[in-house]
Amino acid sequence: MVANSEFYLEKTKFTEYMVTYNRLDETGFREWFFYPGMAFNSPEKWWGNGGYRHSPHEGTDICFYKNRNNKRLRLDKTAKIPAMYDGEVVRIGDDFLGKSVYMRHEICDGRGRQLYTIYGHTTPCHHLHSGSVVKEGEVIATISDHKKKVKILPHLHISVAWVPVSYPCEKLDWSTISNTDVITLVNPMEVIAAHLSPHEKSKKQAAIYQYP
Repeated sequence: MVANSEFYLEKTKFTEYMVTYNRLDETGFREWFFYPGMAFNSPEKWWGNGGYRHSPHEGTDICFYKNRNNKRLRLDKTAKIPAMYDGEVVRIGDDFLGKSVYMRHEICDGRGRQLYTIYGHTTPCHHLHSGSVVKEGEVIATISDHKKKVKILPHLHISVAWVPVSYPCEKLDWSTISNTDVITLVNPMEVIAAHLSPHEKSKKQAAIYQYP
């Protein structure tokens, strides 16, 4: 299910960390830029020849941004990825473009669920392993420079989810994350420090999230 939880999650400093660690301010970073299909819960693909996903998008794909001159730029394989909250790495698993890092946080919603963030299509830092305790803002990975013959640019996938406290961490993967009978997904842009442009973009346009 898609979360409409009464539990309020404060916005993180994720964008601020991304801008600082990757020196995006030197290129005039202004806002994240998303094509249709990159957004949370989108039914579409944004890569290859397009079409539709097997199931709605479980998170948000971060790849492009615009600078103050309205020029579109993108992240590359050197982009450092910060943790959104203090937490513990509970699993590192394969995905179709690299590795996914699953983090559990000491944030509960009072309904028997605990907050997780998942960072997909990455190359984890060498020191990172299951059991690693990580501080908010600590660099955990870079974007995977995948070598596979797929028509998709390197990018970061982020999922935010409420997972039952009793759920075994070792069972977390992309098939279980999309199991809405168990996992409650949250739109990552609700907790990433950015806001939607004044008007909602249509299906054929790109959505823009601006940096405060």
